[in-house]
Amino acid sequence: MRSPRDIVHMILESGPSGLILVDGGARIAFANEHAEEMLGFERGELLGLPIDALVPNRFRDNHPEMRRIFDLAPRERPMGVGRDLLAQRKDGTEFSVEIALKPMVVDGQTYVLAVLVDISERKRTEDRQRLLIGELNHRIQNLFAVIQSVALSSLSGERSLREARDVFVDRLQSLGRAYTLMTEQEWRGAPLRQILASETSAFADRVTLDGIDVMVKQNAAQSFALLLHELTTNAVKYGALSAPEGSIAVSWKVERDLRPTAFVLSWQEDGGPRVAPPTRSGYGRKIIEDTMRRIGKHQIEYAPDGLKYRMEAPLDKVGWVIDDPSL
Repeated sequence: MRSPRDIVHMILESGPSGLILVDGGARIAFANEHAEEMLGFERGELLGLPIDALVPNRFRDNHPEMRRIFDLAPRERPMGVGRDLLAQRKDGTEFSVEIALKPMVVDGQTYVLAVLVDISERKRTEDRQRLLIGELNHRIQNLFAVIQSVALSSLSGERSLREARDVFVDRLQSLGRAYTLMTEQEWRGAPLRQILASETSAFADRVTLDGIDVMVKQNAAQSFALLLHELTTNAVKYGALSAPEGSIAVSWKVERDLRPTAFVLSWQEDGGPRVAPPTRSGYGRKIIEDTMRRIGKHQIEYAPDGLKYRMEAPLDKVGWVIDDPSL
């Protein structure tokens, strides 16, 4: 039958936290197996070492003074409240820890029991959360700016309030679809083919999509969504999709011979009413003309047999080809 001392020792050894007992001379009198593994020491190697050996080198000179202050009024408390604490492993690497201190008297001798918890993973999670929150704030601010621009342009001009409201809602829905696609891709970007398909889904039998699989970057995705929404809306009102026999061919490719490697997209309407250049510039046309200007160059041709749109931009500004290691 085990003695109470053996049972206590077994509990200390099997505990989920690292336990280190420090004597009055600031040397380690006991360390459980978890503490040894956490700090990279073999069994028994910690015994007799100064506790300062576990403090990162750049903080070691100040540690004796911190111990002296604790010894003036020893009490049970967490160590380093309000500060990020680091411990040093045997190999010199550092990791984040939480440390609780408890003074003890055993057989007339004063000791301090230190409870160590490795919080490295928690700190990494917190860092990732801060990064994600910062990125989310950036995206929200960017989205607000886009929505403000869309709202001001949609609600201005000669439209009736009802018409302006419908135009504004349609454009917001287009942005929403692009953001849904980016969310599904964990914000790496959005597949161009899906952006095109979502904008032209009501006319899938009259719109052909032909191109390689391209993932569009975050910043370009909302621009593509608005551009393609306006091209589709224009085609429904005035172009090929306003006539029963009208059709649209959308194609895109990567020109590897150009330097830098270029992404090229073409929109060709056919079978609609005879096209004439517009007499005034509306917001839809402004989006078509301006949306991609900051990415690359573009051209709109109001050909009599159908509107033609072509844009060309460096591939690295647009996105990347999926599963193509050569690009």
